[in-house]
Amino acid sequence: MTCAVGPEHGSGDQAEKRPDGQCAIGGLSCSDGSLKPSKARATQTRAGRSAGPAVATSGSVTVVCGTDFSTNAEQAQRAACALAKSLGVSVKLVHAIEDAVTLLAPPLPESVYAPLRARLEKEAESLARRYEIQVEPVFVHGIPHEVLTELARGTAARLIVVAALGTKHYPHWLVGSVAERVVQTSPVPVLVVREAESVEAWAEGERALRVTVGVDLGPTSKAALRWIEQLRWVLPCDVRVLQIAWPLEEHGRLDVSGLTPLGTLASEVQALLERDLHVWAGSIQGEGEVTFVVRGGWGRVDTDLTSAAAEAHSDLLVVGTHQHARTARVWQGSVSRGAIHYASSNVVSVPVSALPPEKAKIRQFRSVLIPTDFSALADQAIPAGYGLLPAGGVVHLLHVAPAENRAEFPGLTAQLQATVPEDAAARGIVTQVHVIEGDEPSLGIWHAAGRLGVDAVCMATHGGSGLSRTLLGSQALAVVRRVRQPVVLVKSTP
Repeated sequence: MTCAVGPEHGSGDQAEKRPDGQCAIGGLSCSDGSLKPSKARATQTRAGRSAGPAVATSGSVTVVCGTDFSTNAEQAQRAACALAKSLGVSVKLVHAIEDAVTLLAPPLPESVYAPLRARLEKEAESLARRYEIQVEPVFVHGIPHEVLTELARGTAARLIVVAALGTKHYPHWLVGSVAERVVQTSPVPVLVVREAESVEAWAEGERALRVTVGVDLGPTSKAALRWIEQLRWVLPCDVRVLQIAWPLEEHGRLDVSGLTPLGTLASEVQALLERDLHVWAGSIQGEGEVTFVVRGGWGRVDTDLTSAAAEAHSDLLVVGTHQHARTARVWQGSVSRGAIHYASSNVVSVPVSALPPEKAKIRQFRSVLIPTDFSALADQAIPAGYGLLPAGGVVHLLHVAPAENRAEFPGLTAQLQATVPEDAAARGIVTQVHVIEGDEPSLGIWHAAGRLGVDAVCMATHGGSGLSRTLLGSQALAVVRRVRQPVVLVKSTP
């Protein structure tokens, strides 16, 4: 058998022993090799509830916060310190001096910069007293976004916090220019702050943080979910997992016809997509409520996402981002960039590389779709497909027939039932048979795989090597290209 594997599902943080003897989980570490909640977390832990693999209290772990002493920067400072206090970590308060003189020539005398340095130190002392944490002032010559990202790389930073400029006074192309560049290049998650009150209220245990996580069922979205799990181990976060779906594409994939208002999903499609979203996300650990929402969108994903977050009165919008979107054209179309520009709430951008990669897990199929046209070749996939499942698994046997053969459907259904292996029931495997209309078998298989939500598709092929039309077979090739699930191909024998 040959297996063409599609997108993987499943998640979960794994604690790993690092070469330096520390223990890492979800990007946070503790120096003694144990996993334990911070002091703030322990205070909030209620009797009878496990604190979970939250965050560690290593003094080396830090939050990097950039400041230019503006009103917006003050909001970022407050949010950074409140968050750091909850996590039990320190803050590096960074002010970067950028001007032609300092970048192109040796630094000016210290007396020129003394007032700014003194102001930074005073700000750090004030924040340290107010939040009862360690705040280290860092005065640097350089370009702000480069200074912040390089400092994050060179230390045990787990988060960069920057301010977002208000859209009321600046055109969109200027909004959060430093924040945008930091998000584009940062090796760690970046919190772009518009207001600090919600973070402070959450950190003080006054209420749960209202979070929207924008997902597309890809690896970057999985990183965003894993990051928010870390916060849920610290204090309650009510999470709304939101997927923006294009109605035309999803209606076609699931073979649902009929007119719907522009940008909306048919109720049947909505239910199927929410089912798949729940399966993809799995169990989201930590404290707080979790809801799953799929919303139709006709225009830009970023504007639909930020609008939905605003309607839900979210305190925080979390999105994943790739770190390869460096060209202007690609970055201009980035959802994370759009979220920074258009969101009315705070935004966290999580690069897929920011968290330790998950170890591969053995995946057990629970349901398999096996299509057949009743030929000797196609039927060879049937016993192989049953062999993929444990007791309790479900096999969906499928035959796609032209609409003009509708009168023959009862007989075709009986013919499908006759292909069930004799020992299927004894092995505890359930069989469901489906005869559907369709002129193109590969389209029928694609539609059925989506509607049934199976874990895999198993079908026969002509054999040979390589996924070419001649060697693989046109129907098998079309299925491999279209379906989102893994496709197991069974090589035919004479």
